[in-house]
Amino acid sequence: MGIAKTRAKETERAKPASSGAGKPPIRRTPSVQRIRRFLNDVWIELKRCEWPTREQVIRSTMIVLGFILAAGAFIGVLDALLSWVTRALRLF
Repeated sequence: MGIAKTRAKETERAKPASSGAGKPPIRRTPSVQRIRRFLNDVWIELKRCEWPTREQVIRSTMIVLGFILAAGAFIGVLDALLSWVTRALRLF
């Protein structure tokens, strides 16, 4: 790329945009109507969702609690084993 092309690009970058550059952006506060429309759309989407049945929720909860208990037992056994090993190593 030549020097002339580089200078031309630099001057293009330095030029302010023609769409009101230098002016602060116009911030519109959301109107009550827009907020209502948004909440209405959210409500419509929530109605479209397929919600789990009571049995599915209970089954999933029991599975999660089972995994938590299993992980807790595993970590507890591992902790007891490692503390026994460190106590045994201190004796030497």
